Amino acid sequence: MTRWMSHPGWIMVSFLTELLSQSSKGIAQSLDNCANDTEIINALLKDSYNKHYIPSHPTHVRVDMWVQEVTSVSELTQDFEIDLYINEFWEDPALVYEDMNPCKRNISFDDKVLQRLWLPNTCFINSKSAAIHESPFKNVFLMVFSNGTLWTNYRMKLTGPCDMKLKRFPFDKQKCYLTFESFNYNTGEVRMQWNQPYPVILLKRIELPDFKLVNFSVIAVEQMYPAGWWDELTVAFVFERRYGWYVLQGYIPTMVTIVISWISFYLGPRAIPARTMLGVNSLLAMTFQFGNIIRNLPRVSYVKAIDVWMLSGMLFIFLSLLELAVVGFMSRNEGLPPKVKKRKRQEDDDEGFSWKSMQTSPHLELRQFWVDKRVNSLRNDSAVPPVEDYAPMELEQPYQNITKRREKRKWMSGLRKKWRAMRELRPETVDFYSAIFFPTAYMLFNISYWSFYLTSLSEYFDEDVNIDQP
Repeated sequence: MTRWMSHPGWIMVSFLTELLSQSSKGIAQSLDNCANDTEIINALLKDSYNKHYIPSHPTHVRVDMWVQEVTSVSELTQDFEIDLYINEFWEDPALVYEDMNPCKRNISFDDKVLQRLWLPNTCFINSKSAAIHESPFKNVFLMVFSNGTLWTNYRMKLTGPCDMKLKRFPFDKQKCYLTFESFNYNTGEVRMQWNQPYPVILLKRIELPDFKLVNFSVIAVEQMYPAGWWDELTVAFVFERRYGWYVLQGYIPTMVTIVISWISFYLGPRAIPARTMLGVNSLLAMTFQFGNIIRNLPRVSYVKAIDVWMLSGMLFIFLSLLELAVVGFMSRNEGLPPKVKKRKRQEDDDEGFSWKSMQTSPHLELRQFWVDKRVNSLRNDSAVPPVEDYAPMELEQPYQNITKRREKRKWMSGLRKKWRAMRELRPETVDFYSAIFFPTAYMLFNISYWSFYLTSLSEYFDEDVNIDQP
């Protein structure tokens, strides 16, 4: 046993054990003699400390945010609600306590001690409302480090503005802002800057029933006021709308309504009452669906993507009703006896073109008759000078009237031929071509609509194209 204890390794172990025991005794003695939190803060905040004195000129304040939750984004009020933690860091040489043998290198306090210290008096200058959470007490945190660095943390609920651009609604992206600055001190007294490398941190994935947060960015600028220059720290949140609800509740029902209006093409020209009721009900359904969607939107003066869709759908239904009117007019004599139908057709021809002889007034026709008679008598008389010697006022004007009347007769003759060709067209033929034209046109409209609004092409027509910069 004595031989083992004389071994060099054993001697080294014994030395280290003794050293550690002596060190632990020294640490215990130093902890017993260290200054606690109450002693330190009483010594720091004695009568010589002035909370109105700026620690340095300028005092550099670093700021960062922790986003906890976004509870709502409203189009009607054009704002959003957010819960976040705001952190501020600055140095105050009057609060250095490294030479006091502190028990801890940092000390935490509540808002009561915070009110006794100098503060940069920062605020969100563009917020509609702001409040510090009080559950169950005021959520304010203060930590003072031994080198004089202060860290303040506030848990707040804010309502900030949003720059709503609804031209691409419901395929739009909206940007909301928060601007943070010192309310009392300009750049000569306080300099504000983002705390790098992470000025904004998301504590969770931000998703709402109708929006999701897709991007955020920060910027620091100097803003000119009458009292000088102020540092402004702005964070911009970009929210992308979830358009699934609008597809299910708006786009698909209107598409079905338009397709239902095309059923009238297959009912035949004799089912005029049924076709009329079908078209009118489709138009009323479109109007109701349109009003149900836009009632939750602000009354903007420009055209939105949902307006283009709804108004185009109404146009297709209106054209189907117009086609019904044409078919009804063409089949108005259907079901009558052949003799009555023939007499009706003759009456229509007489009524449709009986006004062709009224191209000139009776006075002009009587004057034209006497002029023509005089010209014929002059031609038969050889002693009379030729017609060319007469004044143009007497001869050229009648010939001009004759030429104009012949041109009008030719134009009316062409119109009459077209009218007869249209009368030979059957109502069933109009329905047949309408059943092909309307679906084809609507399909082309859908291809162009969805290709335009679901791609980045529509963003080039928006006033706020660059959504990444505040």
